[in-house]
Amino acid sequence: MTDGTIERHGEELTFRYERLLARPLDVVWRAVTDPAEIERWSGTGTELDLRPGGLLVSQHKGGHRVVDRVLRVEPPRLFEHTYFEDVNPSAVVTWRIDAAPTGALLVLTHRLRMDDIRAAAATIAAGDDLTTILSRNAAGWHHILDLIESRLSGETLDWSPRDQEALRQRYATLVG
Repeated sequence: MTDGTIERHGEELTFRYERLLARPLDVVWRAVTDPAEIERWSGTGTELDLRPGGLLVSQHKGGHRVVDRVLRVEPPRLFEHTYFEDVNPSAVVTWRIDAAPTGALLVLTHRLRMDDIRAAAATIAAGDDLTTILSRNAAGWHHILDLIESRLSGETLDWSPRDQEALRQRYATLVG
């Protein structure tokens, strides 16, 4: 398990994670771009038109349907899309996959502006302070990468409420 980083430059925030995966580049590419594979590790229904301008539609808990747009696709190394665009209009997620001696290096970045976090605090995350929202997002990305890693290695991953809170607290220290 490798922790991510959180960098803030003025009003822009970047979450960044790296995972060295013992799988070939094309296997990792499918894990992050094939709707059936995404559903296997995420448990959420996904529709994906994998071309710039195409839609990325995911079904979340409680029936929340999220529609995002594909921004860039460079198989099998780069996939970029918006993220909860209706709430976070500046948010961009980039999945970069590079060959590594023992498999593939997956680098995920999520960039957004603090205005988006403040808007979330007033709507979808009403009642939560900015640190809670940021640390929950950071822990969520971390968990997503854990899920991908466990799926690719054929293992199952438990994530209890206690584990969730411990990871969120770890990231809260980075948010400061």
